[in-house]
Amino acid sequence: MRLLSLFSGIGAFEKALDRLDIDYELVNYCEIDPYASKAYSLIHGVPESKNLGDIKTVDTSRLHDIDMITYGFP
Repeated sequence: MRLLSLFSGIGAFEKALDRLDIDYELVNYCEIDPYASKAYSLIHGVPESKNLGDIKTVDTSRLHDIDMITYGFP
């Protein structure tokens, strides 16, 4: 399953998928806070280059083949 994580924080939804042993591939994540982005990257073992940054600037035409979107906005 190909996953896009929005308003990611530290990736609680991804951690839940891991604990449920659900296989997924992180396509990108979207987190504006630089400290949360760094924590997300370290916790999930992905490069920060997967962070799309501010959701208001995401070019949705470049997002392809996503099976699931998670979001945890405040």
